[in-house]
Amino acid sequence: MTILAQFEKSAVDVQDFDIYYTEWLTSLNDTGKSVVCTADAGITLVSSSLVNGVVKVWLSGGTSNHNYKVNTTVTSDGGRVKQATIAVKIV
Repeated sequence: MTILAQFEKSAVDVQDFDIYYTEWLTSLNDTGKSVVCTADAGITLVSSSLVNGVVKVWLSGGTSNHNYKVNTTVTSDGGRVKQATIAVKIV
């Protein structure tokens, strides 16, 4: 599994992170239809959305000095499926 990006947040932060699928969708002349997001145990996935090819995930919690992975899977209007994973370090 390839990590697309790495981010940091503190355990008390409720913070949003963007994952861009726009280049992939544009190259296929397609648009995003839906997204499914999952997060490792220990960090809370508050919400997620897909707007204009950008997935926004809101995260809270976590334990200091731990790393967590958040997986996003986008399905396009044309039926294509693409997954990306980000890493979040709690500082």
